[in-house]
This record gives sequence, structure tokens and C-alpha cells, in this order.
Amino acid sequence: MFDNFPLWPQRASTIAGNVDALYIFLLIVSGLMTLLIFVCVVFFAAKFRHRPGVQAEPIEGSTPLELTWSIIPMGVFLVIFFWGAAVYFQERTPPHDATEVYVVAKQWMWKLEHAEGQREINELHVPVGRDVKMIMTSQDAIHSFMCPPSASSRTSCRPLHRGMVSSHQAGHVSFILR
Repeated sequence: MFDNFPLWPQRASTIAGNVDALYIFLLIVSGLMTLLIFVCVVFFAAKFRHRPGVQAEPIEGSTPLELTWSIIPMGVFLVIFFWGAAVYFQERTPPHDATEVYVVAKQWMWKLEHAEGQREINELHVPVGRDVKMIMTSQDAIHSFMCPPSASSRTSCRPLHRGMVSSHQAGHVSFILR
């Protein structure tokens, strides 16, 4: 959708487009709401400014108006929630045929072991176009893992806790883990 847009990094995941689309939607909704609120404040400040000799009239609430300004934002928030939940579950659910890599986080080091037995330290090499499922744990403290090109969220490894990260069709041949 936005392959040539200069603010987006190169996509290394098939999910990155969905994350970008949700982010753009949030930016547009936020911008439109900010503009709408600004215009309303300026309009009503000019229309209902204090005038000498004019008494203010008390008003009563309007049920249809109050329902409208409650239901429309709730609908927008529900769209954001369900869209975000769909992207989250799509990102967190690895494909069935994903290559499994076992990761142990240690102080100053990441130890990785592929299902075939190949071992690596601080680097992960995966084939291009192959789905990867990383099963992660920590030996000593809470460690953080993030792969920015895949638009995945940050994941934490905690001692005595097993976590999982999946990368859908990695486009880079190696990740550097720190």
C-alpha cells in the first residue's frame, strides 16, 4: 500500500502492511478529531462570546445529541479495538509449518538452537521467505527482544517463563540479537 512512502522502513514481514494500515488509520482519526475539536472551540467561542446587555439563557440537554456523541465515538473505538486485536492475534499466531528456534537469554548473550541442532550465539540466521517461530526463555533476568524490520512488538523473556515470538516470512537472512 505504502511501499514508496519514505517514513516506513522496508517490510521484512507479511504482517507489516496490516500494522502500517492500522497505524495510518489511528493517525487519520486522531488528526480529524483534533481538527474537529479545534474548529468547534473556535466557532462556539465566537458565536457564544459574552455580549454586554445580553443575558445568558439556560439550556436543557438533548437526548438525541447526547446519544449521537456517545455512540459514534464508541463505534470508532470498537473498530480500533477489533482491528488491533485481529492484527495482534495474526502476529502472535505462528503458522503451522514455521521453523522452530529455541532461544535462551543469558546475561550479555542470546543462545539459539535450531530444530535441526544447529546452534548460534547472538545471531539468528533464517532462510528468506521462511516462517520462524522462536520459543524463548531466560536464565537470569528479564530480557527484551525486538525485530524492528518485521514491525513486531517488543517481547520480554522472563526467568522460568516460556515465551514465543513468530516472524511471518522473514525477508532478511539474519537477525542480530542483543
